[in-house]
Amino acid sequence: MATNMVKQCIQQCTDTANKLRSMANTEPNMQVKNALIEGAHHLDLCVTECQFSIQQMGG
Repeated sequence: MATNMVKQCIQQCTDTANKLRSMANTEPNMQVKNALIEGAHHLDLCVTECQFSIQQMGG
């Protein structure tokens, strides 16, 4: 059960990171663009940690 919840969270984070990158691709303001890219990067790091947790749970 917990594994499914973590996998669902991973999918949501991945989707959000992709949306942030998409927004960054059309953003003319470099400061805003960099902030969006940084936000996506932080979500990517969260996904990596969640995937590690799933491995530790044996899923």
